[in-house]
Amino acid sequence: MQPKSRKSIWWGTLTLTSAALASRGLGLIYRMLLARFLGGEGLGLFQMVFPFYVALVTLAVAGTPIAVSQMLAEGKASANRLLRVATLIVLTITLPLMALVIVWAKPLAVTLYHDEMFVPMLWAISPALLAVAFSSVLRGYFLGRQEMEYPAAAQVAEQLARVAILFALLNLVSHHLFPNPPLIAVLLIPLGEAVSLAILAYGYLRRPPEPKLDDREPQGLARAILKLSIPVTLSRLLGSGVAVVEASLIPLRLQISGMSRAAAVRTFGQLTGMALPLILFPSALTVSLSTNLIPAIAEASAHQQTERVHKYIVDSIAATALLTIPVTFVLLTLGLPLDDLFFHASVPSTVFIPLVIGGFFLYFDIAFAGILRGLGRTDLPLWNDLVASLLEIALIWILAGHPGRGREGIAIAVAAGFAASCLFNLYYVLRLTRVRLPWGRIFGRPAMAAFPIWLATPLWQAWLRQWHVGQVMNLFSSVLVACALYFLGLAISGTRLTRLL
Repeated sequence: MQPKSRKSIWWGTLTLTSAALASRGLGLIYRMLLARFLGGEGLGLFQMVFPFYVALVTLAVAGTPIAVSQMLAEGKASANRLLRVATLIVLTITLPLMALVIVWAKPLAVTLYHDEMFVPMLWAISPALLAVAFSSVLRGYFLGRQEMEYPAAAQVAEQLARVAILFALLNLVSHHLFPNPPLIAVLLIPLGEAVSLAILAYGYLRRPPEPKLDDREPQGLARAILKLSIPVTLSRLLGSGVAVVEASLIPLRLQISGMSRAAAVRTFGQLTGMALPLILFPSALTVSLSTNLIPAIAEASAHQQTERVHKYIVDSIAATALLTIPVTFVLLTLGLPLDDLFFHASVPSTVFIPLVIGGFFLYFDIAFAGILRGLGRTDLPLWNDLVASLLEIALIWILAGHPGRGREGIAIAVAAGFAASCLFNLYYVLRLTRVRLPWGRIFGRPAMAAFPIWLATPLWQAWLRQWHVGQVMNLFSSVLVACALYFLGLAISGTRLTRLL
């Protein structure tokens, strides 16, 4: 298989990034609509169920797209046989998992959430697992071929379907007519997954793999897929498991800090459903980079092209810094009013700012983990996430129960977990590749170009308030001013806009 050009790598990244940004934008709208449809406490209930769904998906299929894409990129098997074996693997796991969720819904609801009201919601998410099983194989097929259009379209369409239906429910039918609004929100999950699968299936029918003889035994192919996918699955399952533990632990610890149960659930919904979605919005770039880096670095590494691997690493970290550094400055200065505008969340700065700082580490952590997986060391992100997650849970237990300071303790614990995972993964990237990262070039110019945002945007907002400019126009123009200042700073520092693109 011929090595992919750098142009194809970055075009694929641009395609996925554009789709991810569109999906994240729709996701913010979806969260806004959810907050209005469910209210603070209802959103908290939804956010308690959603991590369990993610854990189920992760257990069933998380490593499959990576394994399929990497094996296709390395030319280790024909696409037809690889897809058949991968589909058999995910169905072997998914179908029993669906049955277990349906049969054990009541004991799961009581054990995890201490309330039987969650039973219908657990039943509602089970059909989504089947759609995700097929989608994961098709997604890996397109990623391995460096054909990003259909995965990108599926990602956007999935969110768009949920937004359209929720918007219709809010504007055409009173949500007060529904006896269980959180259940309605949960039912949108399998609907969105079905839309995504339909687009991927359509793309597969239009671009099927070429027939190719393959004498490799299915058992050997299955072992190869599992060898690549199991560490990734365990790593992501760890993250999903931590989210499930947090969904159960955080409300309990907040009650110990002095909150009522309703207030604790509402606070959990504000943190995970209102503050974090805005902070995690920039991760669209690093998720796209990570997705493309895995097959690209795997291919370069298989050809022993060390210089090319180093080039991918430096360029990906530099691209991440170019976007996430100014976004972090914007979040530090404008994040709270933006969050209030979108969600009416009223999150205090003592909670929001630690989450922003933690999010900065997470942006880079996603890219570092993708590099390690592309090098074939899918085990390292797993162990690094394990240590970081144990640290995060320990800090939640210690800090969240502090009287009157529970919310701040949770924010510090989450930020510490993000930072620890990032630093561990960075250490192993440097150790395995011996790459020399030009830290000054990577961070220096973006930081210098972004620093005026911190100084100028508060002054701009104060000047607009003198003219009684409305909140929406104030924030919109402030974001535009921040962007203009950043691009001007990059131009002054000698960074070409073509290089930024």
